[in-house]
Amino acid sequence: MNLEIEPVHVGEEEDIDIGSVENFEHEEIDYAIFRLESGFFATQGHCYCEDQTFLSEASVEGEELECASCGNTFSIVSGDPVSDLELPPLKTYDIYEEDGNIYLNL
Repeated sequence: MNLEIEPVHVGEEEDIDIGSVENFEHEEIDYAIFRLESGFFATQGHCYCEDQTFLSEASVEGEELECASCGNTFSIVSGDPVSDLELPPLKTYDIYEEDGNIYLNL
């Protein structure tokens, strides 16, 4: 049985500036949507830290994010931890742009 899942419309390409991150909620789950020079990327919406800080509040430097609360850094592209290699990687999601619209595959 092949169940195809429809991609979720996140917004328009022009809604997110290059080098920034936005929070996106779908079915009560938060996602962090990043727009880098190399394209769009999506991760889980919260850091693993005790505060469960929204990653939309993170600082973005190149292809890395730094949690606004704990200071841990992660690769936006792969989700891999950078500052503390013992942390689990962030969950990443397929995201793409088509005709000026951004879609997230969940």
